[in-house]
Amino acid sequence: MEMSQLKQPIFLKKIKKVINTIPGLEEQIFACRNKKRSDNPLLFIDRKDEERILMSRLQSQQKNEELASKLESLFHENELSSPHSILCFIYWRYTKKIYRLSEDIISDVANTYVDNIPAQTLKELPSWSIYVSAENLHTILPTSYPIHGFFFYPFLDNNGNIIRLFIIDDLKQSQGTTGLKEKNVDVVNNIIRIKDSREGLLDSRKMECIDGEVVVTVNEKLKDFRDREFNLLNAQISMVLYICSQINDIKEKNQFKRSEKHKKHVHTHHELPAQNIREWDVGIRMGQAIRQYRQAEPTGKERTTIGSKRPHIRRGHWHTYWTGSKKPELAHERKPRLIWLPPVPVNLEDVNKLPVVITPIDK
Repeated sequence: MEMSQLKQPIFLKKIKKVINTIPGLEEQIFACRNKKRSDNPLLFIDRKDEERILMSRLQSQQKNEELASKLESLFHENELSSPHSILCFIYWRYTKKIYRLSEDIISDVANTYVDNIPAQTLKELPSWSIYVSAENLHTILPTSYPIHGFFFYPFLDNNGNIIRLFIIDDLKQSQGTTGLKEKNVDVVNNIIRIKDSREGLLDSRKMECIDGEVVVTVNEKLKDFRDREFNLLNAQISMVLYICSQINDIKEKNQFKRSEKHKKHVHTHHELPAQNIREWDVGIRMGQAIRQYRQAEPTGKERTTIGSKRPHIRRGHWHTYWTGSKKPELAHERKPRLIWLPPVPVNLEDVNKLPVVITPIDK
């Protein structure tokens, strides 16, 4: 079945409605790119041009009370807090790519804790803005609400450094809500510190003065809700990191095309706006390896040696290593490489025979 014949995602109408609240913005940004490309392929257009166009359109709109009210109402309705969320949708519509992680790995990846990851690793993102399918994520781990998927857009400064991550949830029907919800994570000193976001989300304590003493109580319901919000945020960033780390294991769905590994600098291949939505499967080979391992996993009790730990599966985790020269004068040329290490057996029999495969990364 051709991609043009596939059922169109519901979110297309949602984001079109948001984009149309600032008439002419998308057309002007596309025209700017067509006329003047940024020297940095990670930027759709130069940040200065982007800010100039966005501010000009917003100022013009503020003069029209009806349009200004419409924008404010729509942002409130969809829990959008920044005009950059509109840019996220506009840049996605230029490439129209949807990424879907293999069912065999999504649970392990979503449950992999993320913290202290170099933001530079996100520069391997296949497009300026992507949509990641996550239909069943709420069945894999406890989340505060179900989603169809989410948009991900890394915001870069004028120097090409990632300083903020925009995540916009595509909400499912839940308690009357079917819109969009924006979240963002600040990047400090080029490091993704999701722990800081967790501490902010978990601020469910309340200070009270009882009998002259200050007593700290915890709103358990609020804490549970924010725990679930953090679970979702962590899973989303981990899924995006996996997409960035598996450029050799991304293949277009229902198309006889080369995999993304043949396009090292993916951003430079987008010369014209995409006409149709294209879907990409991520982690198929890794998923097959993990599935084969689980099918081959012994069902009986394992023999252990005296003093050894009982057989168990070590959880998947992220590992960062640096490539390039170790000479101090060339330190600026070193680049971080991120690899997801899948769940591995510890003290199980025939470990060497288990068919776990890790995709090699070119150094």
